[in-house]
Amino acid sequence: MVIVEPPTYPIEGFYVKVDEMIMAVKGVLQPPGKVIALPTHLMLDGGFKRIRSLEASLSYFIERYPEYYDWFNFAGRKLPAPPLDVIDRIYSPLSMKHVEHISPEAERLRKILVKESGVDESFIGITGSILLKTYSPKSDIDLVIYGIENGRRVYESVKELRRSGVLQCLKDDYELRKSRVDSSLQLNTWILVERSKILTGTFSGKVYTAKIVPLPSEYWESLDQECIEIGAANFIGEVIDDKYSILTPNKYLVLVKRRLFGEVREGEVVEVFSMRSRFAEMASHGDLVKVTGRLELVKLHGKEWKRVFLGNCEKDVIISLHYI
Repeated sequence: MVIVEPPTYPIEGFYVKVDEMIMAVKGVLQPPGKVIALPTHLMLDGGFKRIRSLEASLSYFIERYPEYYDWFNFAGRKLPAPPLDVIDRIYSPLSMKHVEHISPEAERLRKILVKESGVDESFIGITGSILLKTYSPKSDIDLVIYGIENGRRVYESVKELRRSGVLQCLKDDYELRKSRVDSSLQLNTWILVERSKILTGTFSGKVYTAKIVPLPSEYWESLDQECIEIGAANFIGEVIDDKYSILTPNKYLVLVKRRLFGEVREGEVVEVFSMRSRFAEMASHGDLVKVTGRLELVKLHGKEWKRVFLGNCEKDVIISLHYI
């Protein structure tokens, strides 16, 4: 019998503090003794300054901590990865106490999801501004669910709650501008996409978001893999596998239908992968999609395959053609 426990080592959904900097932990695969994370807040004069764009976050980290900006073969690029021994504090979304005093709506929604899904409450946490205690009345409710099967059960429960009216989709006028400042996709297109998602919506007048994060024991990447950049790629394709599309990190298998540029061939199956939650729920099985991103060759245990990595460039995207 396999015993499954909630994560304790920092992965997606956790935050860490290094000096005056708060960092969001990124992804599930973490190098030994280090944590891949990006700055999101700076602690200044007793308050917090938010860093919103990926470019600004990475630039700040490289300037302030160049010695922790390391090359990793499994990613095929340099990543911000402070060592565990310089981390002053770990913020776990699963160990937060007295959430109801900060956001009653967040704790109520968490309890509803626990009840409706039957998932053990130790796998459903609250992250973001509530976890960091930078919450304001306008802040979103940011949830995180650990475990693929747990996540699927919560996902189905959220669909039922949307049908019953307990949860609603985003409103047309939801302000996405600040969170999509680093994307070249039109803002009105992003709003259409986000309104279609189950893991983003509203509850009691507040916006909620939810990430489903695989546990390390069920995650598909390996520290033994080698990733080699080939160049940029842009193509039209058909989604032939979406079973990991609702997760963060997420991936899709896409059959190339029409090459626009890059070293891909029509009829070839390419993995499309991202560590960013914005690319979850972007397409479903059978959808025709446009894909733009960094083309890579991944090698592991004598096998190799192509994947497109989304997230480092503002032009990176996977999007169903019916939105564009």
